[in-house]
Amino acid sequence: MALTDGNPLLAVLFKPFDALLPPDFQYFGLWLALGFALMGWFGAKLVSVVSDRPTHQVLGGLLLALAPPMAARLGHMTLCSHWLLVAMMWLHLRATPDARAAKRSLLLAAGLTAVGAGTHPYLVAMLAPLAMALSVRLALGRVIGWGQAALASAGILLLDMFIFALFGYFVGGSHLGAEGFGQFSSDLTTLFNPQDWSRILPSLPVARRQAEGFGYIGAGALLLVLLAVVGSALRFRELRDLSWRRAVPFTVAALLLALYALSSRVTWTGQTVMDLGAVYEPFSRLTSAFRASGRFIWPLSYAVMGGALLLWLRQWRDRAWVRTAALAVVVAVQAYDVREDKSELRRRPDGFRRLAAPEWAEMKGHYKHLALFPPQVQWVCPYNEPLVNAAGYMAYRLGLTFNSGYVTRTPPSIAEECNATMRPGGLDADTVYVVVRQQVGNFLRAGARCGVLEGLPVCVAGARTDAFAQALGRTPLR
Repeated sequence: MALTDGNPLLAVLFKPFDALLPPDFQYFGLWLALGFALMGWFGAKLVSVVSDRPTHQVLGGLLLALAPPMAARLGHMTLCSHWLLVAMMWLHLRATPDARAAKRSLLLAAGLTAVGAGTHPYLVAMLAPLAMALSVRLALGRVIGWGQAALASAGILLLDMFIFALFGYFVGGSHLGAEGFGQFSSDLTTLFNPQDWSRILPSLPVARRQAEGFGYIGAGALLLVLLAVVGSALRFRELRDLSWRRAVPFTVAALLLALYALSSRVTWTGQTVMDLGAVYEPFSRLTSAFRASGRFIWPLSYAVMGGALLLWLRQWRDRAWVRTAALAVVVAVQAYDVREDKSELRRRPDGFRRLAAPEWAEMKGHYKHLALFPPQVQWVCPYNEPLVNAAGYMAYRLGLTFNSGYVTRTPPSIAEECNATMRPGGLDADTVYVVVRQQVGNFLRAGARCGVLEGLPVCVAGARTDAFAQALGRTPLR
């Protein structure tokens, strides 16, 4: 699960209940619902730092739950867990008056990074630096000592590495690097560039792969930033006793992550303005593992949104109606601005094909494996996604293994199998092969029995006489 862009944490948690769950049970809907709910919850917790009014907390939670960067990841569901970043920001900004409160904060931070490590490596790559920044924040506030801060940081890193190892990120010979660093980046305009996600603001150009660095905070949030900036000038006295130091470590960490988001090729409206290739070259193993550097803009996006939210509420703490009215307008603008029709959930309603011929069911009990030949693996081999999904789903329903699919990182040896050819005597008697047409002749020369099912060339060992093999004989390939 670790390298399939699935959700290893939920996969393991639900596995013991496999026998009790329906065959088509899926947990991604639950995960998305939980993610949006927790985004609102921790947004409300963040607002509680400066306002105890439920109305303000609800509006603040709604604003963050409507954040475009989260909606833009609905096609990549494990990366929709942006509530982890907002929760970490709340831990930084809430009061920690003593060592006991500091310990609770660090344990919560460790828990957040553990959830991130069990969900997607990009999340923990953002959360771990923010958790270490939290230990620095607590040490700077003299709530804990520097030695304790160092131990906490080391412990969190070790916990995350242990979870990575537990879920299998370091086994199987997979190469964790891939091409694309310097292209899957954020543009300097990303915080205010809607990239077609806005009904209100115009989009600016970006380079071809820079959708990965999408950090647009929304028209409502931009309006709130403007109000907060103007308000800071008009009501500076209200901000004098604000605990600015609490925000410094998180802000510094978010800015450093944003710097990485810009990658080695810094762009403005898609045009290169600075080349930092020489700076990143010594760290190529790390940058190839986290090639989609643009995603690291998310902490800054939420820092800007959260910062504007808290500043506005603090500036007008003596006039609750001003705070409430402005937030209501901001949330309404945000809700109107975000184009839900851009969502992957809206754009791909018919993306799944089922293989429906009754003959496929005859494989059950007679064969152990279903294989595409040659195998089709995303990013490595030629990849027909509808076919892979349809065949993989059928293999799952019939209890067969399957040799193809979407994998984020693969062993280098996989690439050698992409153009495999059939050798005489190379058929496995326990395998059903779905074969590309160019290879059918080689299968027939190797003695295979081949036929057509739902337009697909399918072969089994020639000695097979079971019901499925006989079904292939009714539409033979010669």
